[in-house]
Amino acid sequence: MPGEPESEIRIQSAALARFVAALLEGAGVAPAMACEWTNSLIWANLRGVDSHGVLRVPRYVELLKRKTINPAPDIRVERRVGAIAVLEADRAPGAIAMARAMTQAIGLARETHIGWCAARNITHAGAVGYFALQAAQAGMAGIVMTASGPLMAYHGTRVSGVSTNPLAIAFPAGKRPPYLIDMSTSTVAMGKLISARDAGREVPRGWGIDAQGRDTTDAAKVATLLPMSGPKGSGLSFMIECLASLTVANPIVASALEAGGFLDNPFLNGIALALDLTAFGDPDAIRAQADRLGDAVVSLPKAAGVDRIFLPGERGNATSRERERDGIPIPRGTWARLLRTAQGLGITAPKPSE
Repeated sequence: MPGEPESEIRIQSAALARFVAALLEGAGVAPAMACEWTNSLIWANLRGVDSHGVLRVPRYVELLKRKTINPAPDIRVERRVGAIAVLEADRAPGAIAMARAMTQAIGLARETHIGWCAARNITHAGAVGYFALQAAQAGMAGIVMTASGPLMAYHGTRVSGVSTNPLAIAFPAGKRPPYLIDMSTSTVAMGKLISARDAGREVPRGWGIDAQGRDTTDAAKVATLLPMSGPKGSGLSFMIECLASLTVANPIVASALEAGGFLDNPFLNGIALALDLTAFGDPDAIRAQADRLGDAVVSLPKAAGVDRIFLPGERGNATSRERERDGIPIPRGTWARLLRTAQGLGITAPKPSE
């Protein structure tokens, strides 16, 4: 495309989705599951969350070949007590496991007005806002968290001590789309570092530290990420590990640290929480108040240089509309890795728009 940076190519979302689904199928995933998994990845890319989109696919294919990710998992509810369920994911693709967990949580919430589904032995889930939105689309509030091995420095240390645990909250509105916040407890998600490496870009100071514990702007030298807001980020990660891992007897962080560091491909845990708004009264009135809140915030005086005030989720919605129209930008480094993966599976890649 005219004026497009040389470091990127663009591909229309439908063509990219067909390609990614073919790669996952080529690695042994059943077509329906490959399609569902692909939808979550393309959703992330469309919204500008490239760190959790298709750049992850080569790694997923590698883990599928090694059977670290189970292409044919036996996902089952192992325990149900009141509003709480424990889902054994059997090393399923994380996006599949967390979609099932939220479906279970919504079902529980329809019975008891709140549903908490803890998923054990999942794999990398991608952009967890995708699953929180399942609840909002069902008229409920949704919360999703996942726990993994040490990737981020605990505040005051110079090595990885906690995970970058993602946290997403979705809330339905009336006239507006659902509100959505999807964040990492680190300054940036690991995927953004991978994206910077693929694009050959430096990263800002404060993203991560090198093997000696020194701040660095060289993406290739970042050994561990830094927590957002210092002790707040690392403390939040610590507590998510308690909620997501200790409760299901599948501790990740302590096991890794006692083993001398990050365990290679530990199996993750996740939480999907759905909250039935009818328990609080008229859901239409609650959604109307959500609209009112949004109207009040966007009416605030803008800071210098700000053209638009975005509510939670609106920036991603706007980016999605643009990328549906213009195609999804992919760093050439990411595209090269995807092409190598496709070649190894005997799959033909789509032609990008230059």
